[in-house]
Amino acid sequence: MAATGPEGCEHYRRGCLLKAPCCSRFYTCRLCHDGSEDHIMDRFQVREVRCAKCGKDQQAQQSCEDCQNVFGEYYCSICHLFDADKKQYHCEKCGICRIGPKEEFFHCSKCNLCFAMALQGNHKCIENVSRQDCPICLEDIHTSRVAAHVLPCGHLLHRTCFEDMLKDIRYDQTLATAGH
Repeated sequence: MAATGPEGCEHYRRGCLLKAPCCSRFYTCRLCHDGSEDHIMDRFQVREVRCAKCGKDQQAQQSCEDCQNVFGEYYCSICHLFDADKKQYHCEKCGICRIGPKEEFFHCSKCNLCFAMALQGNHKCIENVSRQDCPICLEDIHTSRVAAHVLPCGHLLHRTCFEDMLKDIRYDQTLATAGH
């Protein structure tokens, strides 16, 4: 079991543990579970939680039925996401929770992804672009906790992968200019 406290884990601030429906073990979050097990947890199938304060096992809900410990300022009953309030919202079309506020984003049906309002009518659509893996790290973009960077061609990279790539390019250019 991953270590937890009232503050949660490195991924989320929460006051409960999720009972993984796949193995019946308790973890602070699906990412902690997936990092410790040889299988992945389907967060949509979570039905039970354990209060981190009093230890009571109960149905997934926003606060403990015994001690009233709040499991998360934000709670989504679909994704079973408990966290500090980051202006999250559940996007029905994406099928997951996004960090908002919702008013600052729109869902592009062709790309099948939520974008900042500044990109509305100002991005190149690629059908289901978010369902592709990041071409640098080869990890999922759609459900990633890392923001996506939209390239002018319309493809996506994780923002951190894009920034690291730029650093590498600048470093290589510096070496080339220095005659190495």
